[in-house]
Amino acid sequence: MTLDEMHTLLHGECGLVYDRCERGCGRTYFWREVRWAPQQTTRVLHVQCDAGGRVIHVRRCVSSDNNNSVFIRPPFRRELLRALVAEEIALLPPACRDGGSRETGPAAQRS
Repeated sequence: MTLDEMHTLLHGECGLVYDRCERGCGRTYFWREVRWAPQQTTRVLHVQCDAGGRVIHVRRCVSSDNNNSVFIRPPFRRELLRALVAEEIALLPPACRDGGSRETGPAAQRS
């Protein structure tokens, strides 16, 4: 799966947003709005790509902690990814999950 295909799924179908200021071969996706602060983060997934733009793995941000990362590896199935996004959103603290608006501010990319 390419980054563009993954973006269509995560942004278009799952309603996640991303920080367009982020650089490199990856993209972090957030629920509703981009919030990086640890106590208020809305990070859900980090998608890592190779130099050719193919997705290598997806890290579950809420399920991971400082010592352990939880990865989703290829092959990527749309149904499974949608379910895992819903699980990660459900794990966000209530204030991060339920608060805020659908507006994402200038740092987030809306297609």
